[in-house]
Amino acid sequence: MTLSIIDDDPIFQFLTKRMIDKLLADCCLTQFVDGQQAIDFICSNHDDPGNLPQLIFLDINMPNLNGWQFLDRLENSNIANYHPLIYMASSSSDRDDILRAEAYTQIKGYLVKPIMPQILEDIISDFTKSENSIR
Repeated sequence: MTLSIIDDDPIFQFLTKRMIDKLLADCCLTQFVDGQQAIDFICSNHDDPGNLPQLIFLDINMPNLNGWQFLDRLENSNIANYHPLIYMASSSSDRDDILRAEAYTQIKGYLVKPIMPQILEDIISDFTKSENSIR
């Protein structure tokens, strides 16, 4: 399983990585501090789907390319058969941000930081169950 954290907050990155490491021993985790780094990685690896993140935790407010811009670029990248599950993870509990996130079909859920361990465990458990049922 390949996951990505796209967030400019080093504390969120560190804590989320630690929780993921405890839940998934055989996980490949990529981390990016802005949406541009993530888009560059995805576009440069589009020929190798095994390297592409299947599950993404995406922040809204980041430098260079924010979460909304990342989603728009990903949608316009036209990478065939690439449809990761994306969870928007933000410090914002603003209703406008939540409604905007709901308008994106690729967003599976909106999480207000900090993400509680049980919530992360449930997301990963649901994801691994769905992955196993596809195989």
